[in-house]
Amino acid sequence: MRTKFSLFLLGLFAVSCSRHTDETSRFHEDGRAKPVIAIASAIDTTSFECAWSLSEEITSMVTSQISQSGKIFVHSNVEFPFVENPFGADLSWVKREFQNEEFVVFLELVEHENTPAVKGKRESATYSPQEVSTNLNMSIRFRVLDIRGSTPKIVLQEQIRDSYYIPKTLIPTDYNAVVWGSDEYKKSPMGIAHAQFVQEISARVMDYVLLAKSR
Repeated sequence: MRTKFSLFLLGLFAVSCSRHTDETSRFHEDGRAKPVIAIASAIDTTSFECAWSLSEEITSMVTSQISQSGKIFVHSNVEFPFVENPFGADLSWVKREFQNEEFVVFLELVEHENTPAVKGKRESATYSPQEVSTNLNMSIRFRVLDIRGSTPKIVLQEQIRDSYYIPKTLIPTDYNAVVWGSDEYKKSPMGIAHAQFVQEISARVMDYVLLAKSR
């Protein structure tokens, strides 16, 4: 009985500490409130196939990158379901779906493909993918909304393209075995490419959120 009661107290203590950490992380050391944002699950409109969800990977990495900066409070581990088009003209629904945030970030992965890194189409047609160097071409569009006012306001709308060169001298990576979340994946060409891509996305989002918050 004592053991069960002790475990119960430990559980309450853990929840209390978690809530305390959550609340204190909303503020800077000098007491200023950090911007509060939500990062909606990325929309993936590519046809790229892999053993995991690119949407989940990109969303998780952007969330982690911005959270770790210590400059912005991100509501993490929260599902933000929506059926409306976040890149459309009608944004009246956003404040209804996101009631506890100041800013909302929407992402859409529109390109993610490996292409031969050769000069001409004829030349590329004579080689198999394993015999040539490749470029991992990626493109994502994102929109940052300020929802502090009565109507949502677009503070950033942008599309970023990036291309990561993968030389043919590297041994091809089997991404059915080397999956997102593993140590091997972080060192793989795709893992490195995604890390650089996410760093650029996160930097742009943070710059504009912090600028909007300061006004």
